[in-house]
Amino acid sequence: MSGTNPALRLKDLRERRIVYDLIVPRFGTGAEGVVGIGDDCAVLPAPGPDEVLVWTTDPCPTPVQCIVDGPDMSAYGRFTALINVSDLAAMGARPLGLLVSTVMREDMLVAEYERFLDGLRDACREWVCPVLGGNIKDGPEFTANGTALGVVRKDLILRRVGARSGDRICVIGEMGLFWAAVLARLERLTGLRPPDVEVLERALRRPAPRLHEGQALAQSRCVTSCMDSSDGVIGCLWELALVNHLDFVVDSGVLHPHPAVETVAGRVDLDFRKLMLSWGDWNLVCTVRSDKCREARACVESLGGQFADIGEVRPGNGQVLLAEEGHEGVMSNFASERFSPSSMFTHGLDAYVESLRNLPLVNRI
Repeated sequence: MSGTNPALRLKDLRERRIVYDLIVPRFGTGAEGVVGIGDDCAVLPAPGPDEVLVWTTDPCPTPVQCIVDGPDMSAYGRFTALINVSDLAAMGARPLGLLVSTVMREDMLVAEYERFLDGLRDACREWVCPVLGGNIKDGPEFTANGTALGVVRKDLILRRVGARSGDRICVIGEMGLFWAAVLARLERLTGLRPPDVEVLERALRRPAPRLHEGQALAQSRCVTSCMDSSDGVIGCLWELALVNHLDFVVDSGVLHPHPAVETVAGRVDLDFRKLMLSWGDWNLVCTVRSDKCREARACVESLGGQFADIGEVRPGNGQVLLAEEGHEGVMSNFASERFSPSSMFTHGLDAYVESLRNLPLVNRI
């Protein structure tokens, strides 16, 4: 609805016009063989005989961008797609579509809801993941839930289980930019180099899932286990170590920060390694066969992605260790963990920042 009356509320339209005036024009045209918005269910062609369907569901929390920069419904739309599509990337899957359910206040401005839809539409176009349907209803506050569907060959699917002793620990994507951007905002840092400002702005406002990298790594057969770092690189390392019953040893000497990360960390007096190993960058964390690490790197870099080999997998009992100057210590798990005292979802952004500052990076042994 171009030229929407800025005072128009959702209750002025009611459900049918919201669907047919706002949603259908953005998402209503499906590909051949796909039934999307307009029926009770979405309909997709069956996968091929050697393929499997994968799907994931996640509610969208308040994007951190909206906490540090103010409300932006477009960010809600982008993140509703991102948090779900990133899970598909971790499985090496190709997106088939997204189902989105939203609850909105009846007095919500139509223009604000349109911003949400536009952010969702733009992200789904970027990642070739069409919105196939979902639901809308009125309620006391805005919420958005997404369910993403994807397809992958059954013999190529990436899973969390499968790491082996001797594998290399690798991270796909630049580490630490998100938290450098957040802390630069919170601390009102000035005087940063223009190139650093640009890259931090993109990390905060335009994060993207590692879809192409995940699919390419699945095809390469180099990867033995994988997950996305939505809750933090360090959280991935602990999860992968535990489920594979192996120790993950990170080499501190190869954790080289982006210049923007190093600058911000120094300005706010934080160990840059904490920013690199925290959450928000939407990376993939995987284990790679040691004899295939060079091939995996070439695969990722050919797509313009970042590849970091940060350590090794060895026999153990599910610990994450940091090797530094001839010593090793068990690393703290400062992931974004639900139902914990530092959970941002219950206790706010400040609680997590406090834990990031106060938790030691490592406990010497």
